[in-house]
Amino acid sequence: MSEYRSFPKKKPKRVGSLSAFSDILPQVCQNLALDKKVNELALMALWPAQVAGLAGEVASQNTRAVRLIKQGYQTILAVKVSNASLASELSFHVPALKAALNGYKAQTGLTVDQIKLSVGSLQ
Repeated sequence: MSEYRSFPKKKPKRVGSLSAFSDILPQVCQNLALDKKVNELALMALWPAQVAGLAGEVASQNTRAVRLIKQGYQTILAVKVSNASLASELSFHVPALKAALNGYKAQTGLTVDQIKLSVGSLQ
């Protein structure tokens, strides 16, 4: 007699009908808040060109938009700057930079209320 017993295989339960991926993708994106993240990344990708246009190419190469921070009803763009002198110079351009970034509100759905400059490594 065999030591192993044979059990009948159970059929997997059918959970529901299959849906096309294109039908469920919008709901998945909404549940994971991916659309918001894509808009945030799009806004941050605008930073180098806007800085280059307003403060010059050197400022563009020595700064990097790090992240968007939501504080209450305000959106703060955190920017790393390679040195303090450039941060000081950029502080004069902050109102114009905010206006330039907010000009893309129709595309990104976001408004920047503040730009926070901090000195640090761009790595």
